[in-house]
Amino acid sequence: MAKVSTNITLDADTKQKAQKLLSEFGLDLSTAVNIFLSQMVRENAIPFVIGRDVSNTETQSVPKKRRQQASEVRE
Repeated sequence: MAKVSTNITLDADTKQKAQKLLSEFGLDLSTAVNIFLSQMVRENAIPFVIGRDVSNTETQSVPKKRRQQASEVRE
């Protein structure tokens, strides 16, 4: 598979923290981005739930249900 170079703009602090964490896993940022993109293509979706904090207990159950549904699809 041919490799291509891609430029992305990141917050400097976020990048530094991510690189520190990834190094603890023995990974670099490029590898982590490749893992993310490969998983996204494989699942045909973003491989994690994107949401926001909500104070209503009824609406809080929706992200939980989505995570359960996503894990069922992966199994």
